Amino acid sequence: MGEKANSLPRSFYVISVVSFLFSLTRNVTQPIFSLYVLELGASLRQVGFILSIQSFLMIVARIPLTLLAEKIGRYKMFAVTFVIQATTSVLYAIAPSSTWLYLIPFYQIIASGSFNQLAMSTASDMAPATRQGDALGRYMTFMTMGMFVGPLITGVFITQISYRQLYLVTALFPIIGLVLFLRNIPRNTKWTQSEDDSRDKVQLGTLNALRMILRNRNVLILTLIRTTYSMSNTVFTALFAVYAVRELGFSPSLAALLFSVVGFANAFVKFPAGTLSDRLGAKRVLFASFGVLILVYASIPYAKTITLLLPLLVLFGLCWGTRAVTEWATLANTVTQETKALAMSYLSSVWGLGATLGSLMLGIFGDTIPFSTIFLILGLINIPALPAIYLMKNTRART
Repeated sequence: MGEKANSLPRSFYVISVVSFLFSLTRNVTQPIFSLYVLELGASLRQVGFILSIQSFLMIVARIPLTLLAEKIGRYKMFAVTFVIQATTSVLYAIAPSSTWLYLIPFYQIIASGSFNQLAMSTASDMAPATRQGDALGRYMTFMTMGMFVGPLITGVFITQISYRQLYLVTALFPIIGLVLFLRNIPRNTKWTQSEDDSRDKVQLGTLNALRMILRNRNVLILTLIRTTYSMSNTVFTALFAVYAVRELGFSPSLAALLFSVVGFANAFVKFPAGTLSDRLGAKRVLFASFGVLILVYASIPYAKTITLLLPLLVLFGLCWGTRAVTEWATLANTVTQETKALAMSYLSSVWGLGATLGSLMLGIFGDTIPFSTIFLILGLINIPALPAIYLMKNTRART
């Protein structure tokens, strides 16, 4: 009985695999998104403002969409998100001008603003309290393998097809994910928390639940460090392909393959990072991650060749993956079971806040400040995270 209580069910891995397929759509197109927008006639400043719309919508939509999912049922919401993710790719593919890219995010947000916290909360609910770091590490390894596989697909296909055609190809992944979900997760599936529990959770009152969440010191610290990280990460991922093509003279295909290096390190560090977080504690792991990240940002402007750039990108991916798992495991061990889905929605919204600030920074300074200076600024943005992490309380698994 003890062994069964600590095992992860088959449905946990089904959710993990379909999450990988859902995220693969974005990870295939992310390396060339800025290049595609520029090809449609936009400026780098407009790229920043388009990204800021996407990020701002993440802030305002995540919590309402989570409450909607809990009200109508997770099964229905999962199905809706896959359909919207697929059709969004088609809309990007047929966009006649960059103007469309200001409008598509208002439709896409229904999927992108609800899927991540819905899937992660479900995966967390399926795991024992003593294995939150391990379980979320496994789940996030599956989910973020798209960061490795996606750019590889981009690097291979982009030499053969156009950016528009690549978007059409990505519409297949959420369709496959939907089929796997419908075939393997019965409609009457009982998550660890029942639908009645979910309705009771909504009835507790969103504001009261948020007050409970925000009274916790660790949640406030996670808010700060996630904001600084998201801000810098958004600028870096939007600029890197443009930097590699314009300043370093790399081809778009090579720039995409370099993203796969980041994705590989990010994906495959998550499982050991979750276990490491459980054993060493979140404070040590997060402090090391942010310390190395700052050094990476400070070093990138001086890495002008692939030989010098590759190890920095590997470290960047390792910091990304380790930080992500540790943040979510800390949150899962900090909040109550009743507020977990809402807390995950809140922390996901915090990413949107940082991404909005980063996108606005790109929109304002992208065409006026040298790339090398921007990368140094990204390192400075993350320095306040170090003293904040020092003030974090150690967490224990909730039972």
